[in-house]
Amino acid sequence: MNSLKEEVRKFTGKVLCIGTFEDSILYSLRKNHKVEVYTIERTVSKGGLFRRQSKTRLQDGKKVNMKKLRKRFKKKSIDYMLCNINDIYEYFKYFLYDSVYINKKELYVYGESKYIDPNVLAKRFQRYHATVEVSHSGDKFLLIVHNEHSKGNWLKAKFYVIVDTFHNMGDMISAALIS
Repeated sequence: MNSLKEEVRKFTGKVLCIGTFEDSILYSLRKNHKVEVYTIERTVSKGGLFRRQSKTRLQDGKKVNMKKLRKRFKKKSIDYMLCNINDIYEYFKYFLYDSVYINKKELYVYGESKYIDPNVLAKRFQRYHATVEVSHSGDKFLLIVHNEHSKGNWLKAKFYVIVDTFHNMGDMISAALIS
């Protein structure tokens, strides 16, 4: 996580933060005057049970659907993206293509590796001709995706969404049979 804090200090341009972050990372972003920060956090309903909703809120209060993130941001309009895998995991097959579409430079994905293999995530980003770096520290990982030369195609994206859906269903069935 210290390497992520050091990288955040060097950012210039527009930064999109999706999910919950450590306060030190957000503090470093707010302290950097060369960036324009957009944050997207999941809305949580008040009451006895905390339920996560599919709608998220952008910093200016407008609702953003995670499945349609690319409708809110134009093509290659965001320089850097910071994402917590725990908050985007259920939308990851849609987020994958959308992040390649709207991201101009680098995407940073971090989280715990006990739920998902970071090497599988790296292979999914490499489909779009992106260069990927994976670093582990204990059970946490940091995935750095360089999107300078990445390309996306609408038909290819829909095909990969279907492939990823069947892959995830196969993982769920195998986990159920093993347990």
